Amino acid sequence: MTPPGTNHRRSERMRSFMAARILYNKGMMKVDCTIRNTSEGGAKLEVSGSVTLPEHFDLHIPQRNVTRKVRLAWRQGDFCGVAYLDAAPSGAETPSEMSDETEEQLRARIRELEGMVTKLNARIQELTSG
Repeated sequence: MTPPGTNHRRSERMRSFMAARILYNKGMMKVDCTIRNTSEGGAKLEVSGSVTLPEHFDLHIPQRNVTRKVRLAWRQGDFCGVAYLDAAPSGAETPSEMSDETEEQLRARIRELEGMVTKLNARIQELTSG
């Protein structure tokens, strides 16, 4: 494994916060994780440091409906870096391919959810104050 401070990244990384699942032992072992950033060549995962990971495993990303074969590149505490061993599947969106329209849709959804949170907080205040 490469030391954690070494940067061998060949492409720009994009911040991320996506749920994913680590699969190994022919899918018999499953570990939930969070993708914290991603690039064309790999990803940084957040996964409990108490979980032992094999050198090679599959990374399933439900939000993108994709499973990638990866190699564990480094591990430090609750974080690890993985390198993709396969080509990006066709039809899968990579961060550089996300359109402005998709970003605007996400911003609109965030505004909508923030409005709902405001309404729910007001309702909670109303119910608890009298």
